[in-house]
Amino acid sequence: MLNLRSFFSGKPVPAAEKEPNEAGLVSFRRRLAELALCFAGGGCFAAALPPLNFSVLALVALTPVIAVAARSRWRFAALAGYAWGVGWSLFAFRFLREIDPVIPFLMPWVISLWPACWAACLPFLWRNTLFPLAIELDGYEARKRFLTEPAAFGRLVLFAFGAAALYTLFEWTRSRLFPWNDLSVTMWRNIPLLQIASVTGHYGIMFVPAFFGAALAGAALTRFRLAGVKLLLLAAALFALLHAAGLLLYTHHAKTEEPNWFPVLLQGDISQRRNATPAEADEALDIYAALAREALQGEVRPDIVIWPESAVPVPFRAAHPISAKFRRTVQSLGLSYRVPMLVGAIDFRDPLPRDGSTPQVTNSALHFDRSGRLVHKYDKIHRVPFGEYIPFRELLPGFIIDRIDMNRDLAPGTNFNPVPLGENVRAGVAICYEGIFSYLTRAFALRGANVLVVLSNDAWYPTSSEPEQHLANAVTRAVETGLTMVRCGNNGGSLVVLPTGEITQVLEVPGAEKRLELRRGRGILPVRIHVPEQPEKTIFVRFGEWFVLLLGIGCAAWMLFAVEQFIRRKRHLRSLTVNQPTKEQ
Repeated sequence: MLNLRSFFSGKPVPAAEKEPNEAGLVSFRRRLAELALCFAGGGCFAAALPPLNFSVLALVALTPVIAVAARSRWRFAALAGYAWGVGWSLFAFRFLREIDPVIPFLMPWVISLWPACWAACLPFLWRNTLFPLAIELDGYEARKRFLTEPAAFGRLVLFAFGAAALYTLFEWTRSRLFPWNDLSVTMWRNIPLLQIASVTGHYGIMFVPAFFGAALAGAALTRFRLAGVKLLLLAAALFALLHAAGLLLYTHHAKTEEPNWFPVLLQGDISQRRNATPAEADEALDIYAALAREALQGEVRPDIVIWPESAVPVPFRAAHPISAKFRRTVQSLGLSYRVPMLVGAIDFRDPLPRDGSTPQVTNSALHFDRSGRLVHKYDKIHRVPFGEYIPFRELLPGFIIDRIDMNRDLAPGTNFNPVPLGENVRAGVAICYEGIFSYLTRAFALRGANVLVVLSNDAWYPTSSEPEQHLANAVTRAVETGLTMVRCGNNGGSLVVLPTGEITQVLEVPGAEKRLELRRGRGILPVRIHVPEQPEKTIFVRFGEWFVLLLGIGCAAWMLFAVEQFIRRKRHLRSLTVNQPTKEQ
């Protein structure tokens, strides 16, 4: 039977002490308090994200779990990391209740494995990098004294850097699956700090609060003696220095140039209609057609009309009466007003099958010329898992499929080429969820895109903070690529993000929330922006995730040093055991 006191303390219980005693109870309560503190740290992380946006809490969010994990055995450290992850994800992903009330309570148990694995590494690295071998061999009291000495400063810096770097690397692995709401998102309104994303990508932004939190944990573990205070001052100096560097980058990027591209964005404020009736689909088409006519009948003729993702809930090229009306409407608008359009729509993968088999369905952006003819098509590349397809469908049991299946598996696109939306306008088009993936927008920029266009539809989440979180996760893509982002949403979030990360030209909706991220409603947004013919490629676009590679090399060297220290200590202890005289001698 599992002895809880043994598990939580990480130490075996002597045979004579199997029964609970006062010391064991105190230890047990202390461990519970530490887990609660780690959970609260995760909650601080969630509070630093939208909708609360208490971004200063991000600087201390990692402190409890690092301080607790570093001085524990690896099992309890992993548990501390897990508690921290639950505290973060339980609140940060609460918006998923609008899909299914169960999801916010199931998701933390999976996604918390990442911080648990990260925290499990910290005890080994704390003991084997922070303390010189002689100090380590002298025992607990010697280690305790060493932390109060000035000589500990260099090793504390190494540990804080390593803990932050390792956290960033674990988050990099998570970003391959679900990058939503990482630590960099807490800084989405910090315009000076955002600028370093043009150099390092968003991982550089993530590293800054992680290092500050690790430094604060290191200072706390030294009881704020000289070495710990110096470490904290170093973290504060780094924070200030990066802000100063960000201001310099901002002055370089914040150039006011004459607008040369005039798109107009349509926001129909249509409720979620994935399984729409013909009447609902027809209503959506009529609303967007009316908005398009209103936009085109103004005094200034736009360069293009942009519709949001899946504006009309029927496949564009399906053999359905509403689909046929959809095609006629788009062609009629083009012929009547001689203005191109970019329309978010469900479509089929080309070429369409000729044998009568079911075509592959895609989530697409369709580009029509001035005559209403389809000339370019972008198919969504990075699909939403469990929303647009089910990963490993063939391996999952039937009862799970029945619970999560949304009756569609959309086919992924494969083409990263920009869509030519006008003279010298080459748009990297991202659809909804794709706008949070830096590898996609970087690929568009590498292939010559000079503007980003995001078509979105957050109608799945009519009452939660998801639309604001979605925007916060996407803002950094503009800074990373140095390209203006034009964002067209169905029920909110229609706006422009400048290459500096500043949000401007927001759709004004009478009676809507004052906070721009929550301005749900129906309307049109004429946009005037400058699109450079040959934009300067940022360091991130040219070299990609070099910062992550650098952190990986640093962590590998750190780990090798720790392993070497561990082996030397074990050898020394073994030699002492071998050379110890026996009683017979």
